[in-house]
Amino acid sequence: MPPSSEPSRHASPVLLSAPGLGVVALVLFVLFASLVAPALFPLQLLDPAWQLSLAGTLINTAAFPLLGLALLQIAAELGPHDPLLKSRATLCSQLAVAAALGFLLLLPLQTIAGLRTSRTVNNAQAARIQGAEAKLKALHQAVAGAASNADLNQQLQKLQGPVLGPADITQPLPLLKAQVTAVLDQAALQISREREASPPRTPLLLLPELLRNALASLALALGFAALARRPGSNLSLLQELQSRMRRSKQGRSARRSGTTDADYLQQLSRGDRDP
Repeated sequence: MPPSSEPSRHASPVLLSAPGLGVVALVLFVLFASLVAPALFPLQLLDPAWQLSLAGTLINTAAFPLLGLALLQIAAELGPHDPLLKSRATLCSQLAVAAALGFLLLLPLQTIAGLRTSRTVNNAQAARIQGAEAKLKALHQAVAGAASNADLNQQLQKLQGPVLGPADITQPLPLLKAQVTAVLDQAALQISREREASPPRTPLLLLPELLRNALASLALALGFAALARRPGSNLSLLQELQSRMRRSKQGRSARRSGTTDADYLQQLSRGDRDP
């Protein structure tokens, strides 16, 4: 066998694996979409609870498209003569720019939504307890002002209070009032215990979860930025950011060292030509 056939025999499995990697990447994309879709509906864009739920789903499942994007770019490198793989990799790399920016936007979105959700829960809990206390106060006033058993029974039904049976109505009015008052006092004690057992949630309680989600969002944003490319650019989004930061640092150093504007422009032009 000629020596020249040896490289092709070893290269064949690598080239054949490129379409396979492309298929795996598409499977990961579809899996991500199937996991995120249920969290989207019903759409409640202004609901902070919906925003938190969607953000959590995106963070927990973002590893699938990130890995799929990496596999797709590897497949495009292994199969450079496959135009379909190359076009898919280019399109997904451009879409990754939006993904990177989206995960950055999740940082303030989760914080605001978390604070709004905590405030909503606290307000709902306070309103429920205050409503129960107001109802008990009205019931106490109805019991105290009742002139007869029938009047007391009518007031309790109107306020949706304790239900009186036929045997209760036949009792003397003072005894009936005492029994109803005892029931209302037990309800007041239960409300007081509920208030003590469920103190208002402070924003500090949300801090660990917010920090975890913030770090995860930042890491995912950097991951997508490392694989994302703007149309017409040969550098990834992360490389562009690093290049701009490096140029900005060089500019500050040049101004501190007294470098002339012409020298600084020459440094920038040399930096543009550097790989």
